[in-house]
Amino acid sequence: MKYLSLSKIRQLISAAVCYFLFGLGALSVGIFFRLLHPVPFISSATKRTWIRWCIHKGCHSFIRIMRALGLIRYSFDVKSMIRAKSGHIIIANHPTLIDVVLLLAVNRQMCCFVKGAVWDNFFTGAVVKQAGFIPNHTEQLLPMAAAKLEAGENILIFPEGTRTKHDNVIHFKRGAANMAVAVNAPIMPVLIKCYPGALKKGDKWYDIPDGGPAFELKSGPLLELDECIDTSLPRPKQYRHLTQFLEQYYQDWVAVESPKK
Repeated sequence: MKYLSLSKIRQLISAAVCYFLFGLGALSVGIFFRLLHPVPFISSATKRTWIRWCIHKGCHSFIRIMRALGLIRYSFDVKSMIRAKSGHIIIANHPTLIDVVLLLAVNRQMCCFVKGAVWDNFFTGAVVKQAGFIPNHTEQLLPMAAAKLEAGENILIFPEGTRTKHDNVIHFKRGAANMAVAVNAPIMPVLIKCYPGALKKGDKWYDIPDGGPAFELKSGPLLELDECIDTSLPRPKQYRHLTQFLEQYYQDWVAVESPKK
């Protein structure tokens, strides 16, 4: 029988407390905005701003608590993302379970895609709908995203579609490229690093290395489409070439930023 050390028991308890508080906070926000939803004299734009601010503050508080308990460490270098003009697509690699939380913690106003289970839930559904997020199971996904980009919103997409596998090979799907080409939207690349690796696809929420992993977020320069591909080509070729360009961009970026052995 394998016995856990006192430090590991403390770490597991701390992680459980953090995720419980995160769930409790999400439930509280869901109940509040479910009650606020039918209020007629507050505009939908105001509700959207409030909800996104609450989500941002909640995510920021969550990672600060995790850091205080020794579960994670983090540093952010995202000045180019914060200063970039609106109406762009934010893309990021997806190495861990809490990537979206980290991104929401550093960006106050960002539109996200949400799973159908979250969209249809009685409590969380009220939040994501009033926040102006986009359900990932709708047939109108691309038109909805295009309308938001044209209105000056920024949309977060993980081009991998799911967390990076344990081999750390980055492979992008075409969703982000299709959207960028469809509305000629610039792209803001963000690199997420986690060392040592933790909370990867297949890992449990409590699989945390001793001392906690160190997260780094770094944003690059805003990429205009004509800087990446030949925009005179037919759309299908633009989709394919942009996907290949972004995938290679990240593979090179990861190689440069990888810790030297």
